[in-house]
Amino acid sequence: MGNRASRRGLSLLEVQVSLLLLLLVCLYLMSLFASGQRHARRSIDYSKCTMLAHRRLEEARTVPFEKLAPGLRQESEPNPGFNTTLSLTPFEDGLYTLQVEAVAPSGALARAFCLTSDPAIPFGGVISDEFAHKVAWVNGPDLMGWDDQTNTSSNLGAVGDARSGGGLAGRPGSNFFWRGGGKESPVSFLETLPSPGTWSAALPATVAAVDNQRALSLFTGLATDRGTGRLVAADVTNRGLWFSNGSAWSSAQVSRPQNPPLGRPAGIVCDPAMSLVWIADTDFQCLRKLLSPEGSAAYPAADLESAGSLGNWHRKRFRPPATLGMGSPVGLAMDAQGWAVFVHDRARLYRFVDGTGDWAVLGEFPPELRQDLPSGMTTDRFGTVFFVTTERGSLWKIRPPVGATPLVATKLWP
Repeated sequence: MGNRASRRGLSLLEVQVSLLLLLLVCLYLMSLFASGQRHARRSIDYSKCTMLAHRRLEEARTVPFEKLAPGLRQESEPNPGFNTTLSLTPFEDGLYTLQVEAVAPSGALARAFCLTSDPAIPFGGVISDEFAHKVAWVNGPDLMGWDDQTNTSSNLGAVGDARSGGGLAGRPGSNFFWRGGGKESPVSFLETLPSPGTWSAALPATVAAVDNQRALSLFTGLATDRGTGRLVAADVTNRGLWFSNGSAWSSAQVSRPQNPPLGRPAGIVCDPAMSLVWIADTDFQCLRKLLSPEGSAAYPAADLESAGSLGNWHRKRFRPPATLGMGSPVGLAMDAQGWAVFVHDRARLYRFVDGTGDWAVLGEFPPELRQDLPSGMTTDRFGTVFFVTTERGSLWKIRPPVGATPLVATKLWP
């Protein structure tokens, strides 16, 4: 019989080495798992930081600079342990860099920033009579007047509470104006009665803290019906509209569409009966419209979103073809019949005919006007002459092109 190979067990040293190798493999797998968990945690926290930074930035963009609170903020539910830091840095020509930095307990960090201007200042309302012979506009705290027949200007008086900027509604010669601006509620102005240049008490402040409303209402565009007895105000803070009968607000809640939502409104305009309200949406670079209950009847129900007793929001975001290159709309005007809506984006003047859906570029603003940063706009009843205010306080007269004659812009004041 041949010799058989002898079989022997593992030595103690070999067993120890095997166990050590097994332990090292387990530790490696555990470290991979732990590292994956840390990366997953940081990824989740980074997503939360990104959303938090953008939300705080959107909130800050609607607050007047004097009411902003730069610096560190400790967040509570639903983001306990997170911190956000707000900063505001001058850029150029009235623009500022607004930045929010969000940091998670895990160290994940995200930033959101944008260039913006003080929402309490830029919009300067302007109104005219039906034939554009008399014009009134906002210049800082002052209310100015222009007589286009005599080419003379006048200071109608400074508002008593020193508010700056804001929308303006009414018609020169009707005796009764409404003015918005950097305060919580519009104030009315009487041209001649009971005495020249009389400012009345402001409307009561809008109701705060209802369904995520913010207490500070900042009114840019204003519009009234023909008799100036009804007022609609665009609230840039709460991104919606408020309606008033001249003495009280019609509702304790701001009217704002949800699907799709409204961005920051600038200019607004309505027809004489206030059955149709157009809004310039600067965030989504479009026009939106609100229809009265009577005016809504001509539209399919699928195109409308209920605004309660006020009527219905049209769901469409009205904007021209991309080839026309419209930026964020600011100034808005409409002819007396509601046939055409006119809008500018600080660089060009556009016309939109709602009945046909046609858009047209009427002309470009000259460089000097663009540098003054156009804001409010008004027109006569026929849409044949326009007056434009600017952030620098100037007043311009615009004549759209006629035949081969291009758009003509003339600086009237100062």
